[in-house]
Amino acid sequence: MKTYLVTGAAGFIGANYIKYILAKHNDIKVVILDALTYAGNLGTIAKDIDNERCVFIKGDICSRDVVDGLFAEYRFDYVVNFAAESHVDRSIENPQLFLITNILGTQNLLDCARRAWVMGKDEQGYPTWRKGVRYHQVSTDEVYGSLGAEGYFTEATPLCPHSPYSASKTSADMVVMAYHDTYKMPVTITR
Repeated sequence: MKTYLVTGAAGFIGANYIKYILAKHNDIKVVILDALTYAGNLGTIAKDIDNERCVFIKGDICSRDVVDGLFAEYRFDYVVNFAAESHVDRSIENPQLFLITNILGTQNLLDCARRAWVMGKDEQGYPTWRKGVRYHQVSTDEVYGSLGAEGYFTEATPLCPHSPYSASKTSADMVVMAYHDTYKMPVTITR
């Protein structure tokens, strides 16, 4: 049975993701970590957490003790990070909160996963990873900036954030890629 750590799953997108994977796969376990801030609504996942394959933990992705404790208790195969401060106007009023949660929280998840998933080193000194693990970062199209009247974004579109929110999400994406480049961590990012 594969085990997922899904952060921020009481938010709109995360809640729908939980509903989808639990309905699609009968052979998985999902551990939800959510701080239940202004964007989280436990009611959206109440039926989902009333399920032996789904566990809810109220906690902060920035807490090393909480995240390390979860990695010690569960053998996660995947981390899917939806957790974020995500309201652009709030980011203008309190950018520090966005930087802490979105950047340092992401880095904490990555580091806890790295400690749990690294099995040793290869002949070049790079970490060897437990087979099948993956960290998935859920980002936003806001990292690309404004599109204009026509066109579309692609993966080749340069990152061009214009608010503290989009800058924090861009920074988090860069940290994820740095963990891939530095440690060869298996990662994916969706925007």
